[in-house]
Amino acid sequence: MSLLPHSISQGLSERIGRTVARTGLTPNALTVIGLLGMGGAATLAAYGKFWQAGIVMLAAAAFDMLDGAVARATDRASDWGAVFDAVSDRLADFALLFALLIWYSDGERYDRTAIVLIGVSLFGSMMVSYTRSKAGEFGVSIRTGLGTRLERVLIMAIGLLSAQLIPILWLLAVLTNLTALQRWFITWRAMRSIEQDAPKISDDQPDEAADSPFGGTPAD
Repeated sequence: MSLLPHSISQGLSERIGRTVARTGLTPNALTVIGLLGMGGAATLAAYGKFWQAGIVMLAAAAFDMLDGAVARATDRASDWGAVFDAVSDRLADFALLFALLIWYSDGERYDRTAIVLIGVSLFGSMMVSYTRSKAGEFGVSIRTGLGTRLERVLIMAIGLLSAQLIPILWLLAVLTNLTALQRWFITWRAMRSIEQDAPKISDDQPDEAADSPFGGTPAD
């Protein structure tokens, strides 16, 4: 369950991907442009230029979200591209929250509440991604969640454009950690189901390893 829809029709995705591909931009180039844009938005936010940062952030997010469509439309999807995109997303998340930490750590603008909320939001956003990554190692694919990156980007953009950052930081702090807990539960339930469905060896079944003169399986 997610707060926002995360998918479009395959046909529309392919048309968008092919259209963007005609510009000559590769999926990895789009990822780099998106990351640089997020870095620019973070720099603006660190200097208190919030509405400008919000505009740049939305533009950068648009580039970042196109890389997958272009990769599929041009048959350039790769494991490295997926890793590069995921790492770039984490860098962008960190950069934007770190920029706000810089702003609220200044002597005249020092705000302990904001700093704590930024720390909690950073922890939550990292755990959301880590839980998905770790679950994937055990065959559990998680793509949903109350506060995935799409929701977090839009929430942060709204906060920057409106300059109402404290309420937005409260929302991010709660939402990211709830999403991490949600994904933990999804992972636990999926892995429990896998374990229950796994074939069990009966105690009455002969032990092939014991029958082997070398103590191993016959294939050994």
